[in-house]
Amino acid sequence: MKIFRSILNNLKIISTNSNIEEITQKFIAKQIRIDALHEQLILLDQNKTEFDFIGITSNGDDCIYFGKEGKNFNIQFETVEKTQLPYFEKIKNFASRNNYKYSEEINDKIPYLIIQTNTKADQTIKLAKQVQSEIFGNDESTLYNIVP
Repeated sequence: MKIFRSILNNLKIISTNSNIEEITQKFIAKQIRIDALHEQLILLDQNKTEFDFIGITSNGDDCIYFGKEGKNFNIQFETVEKTQLPYFEKIKNFASRNNYKYSEEINDKIPYLIIQTNTKADQTIKLAKQVQSEIFGNDESTLYNIVP
């Protein structure tokens, strides 16, 4: 009888541990390189993401978001931390240099910038690579977390 209880207890522990692993996986950000962004934009376009936008970041400061605009995308940047403030102006200048309109808004005292690229996935990825490279100094090997 003690052996049987011991086996049952071990099975409960194993079951509990596997549930913990499943739960943990839900909260670990998926990591990609910029070349894998296309798949994420397709999921966003198909409304298969948690929100109506996704973002990528390698260090928190370089977080850019992609929002849907019909069947196209816009790029967004918000300054949640003071360390992001210098990038705000750089991204505005990037938009102007590349002839994209942008709008500045404030949401809960957090300034954010929407670059109205209105581009298909391939062009959006090209622009994201350019922003990450020119403004944040990232390259093709940079690993990004997908953020909601």
